[in-house]
Amino acid sequence: KIIGFFDQQSSFLNPQRAAASLIWFSKGFLVYRFPKNYPTSRNVESVSLTCEICSEFPGYKNDWPSDITLYINNAEIGTWTSPGDMGGKYGVWTPRWWDLKNSQYGFLKTWKVTADGSYIDGELCSTKTLSDIKIDSCDSFFVKIGVKDNAENLGGMNLFGKGFGNYNTDISFKVEFS
Repeated sequence: KIIGFFDQQSSFLNPQRAAASLIWFSKGFLVYRFPKNYPTSRNVESVSLTCEICSEFPGYKNDWPSDITLYINNAEIGTWTSPGDMGGKYGVWTPRWWDLKNSQYGFLKTWKVTADGSYIDGELCSTKTLSDIKIDSCDSFFVKIGVKDNAENLGGMNLFGKGFGNYNTDISFKVEFS
């Protein structure tokens, strides 16, 4: 069901927001905290965030680029340019009660940070490394994803979760060890 009201900032304060499977905004960021729940004796090889995302346009517009940036522990990891706000056909998992005139699906993207640099879908996007995100001194991972105020393509963002889009997955944060 729809939580709160369309395009009303106050809907972000609704207690039911934790159950949301689709969230969108034209500018700004979402912030998540993920626990650091692994033994500190483990050697971390990488951390990654995977999610289904696209741009945001009222209704949808398949050719509406947006620069979506990810930060981990305040380090800017990288920016991916979404080609558009995808619609016109139902997402594989999008419920049929969700109007076809709205955003339907996105792109499955993975940001990954290693000792050598940062990657988006396996392609180098920045020189930020594990040491830049200070994994040894943090007690949790502070993750921020969204569109910068000064982005070249200010096209907003849709974030799809389980039950919406083409991938039926929630946002996922992963720590890999050697």
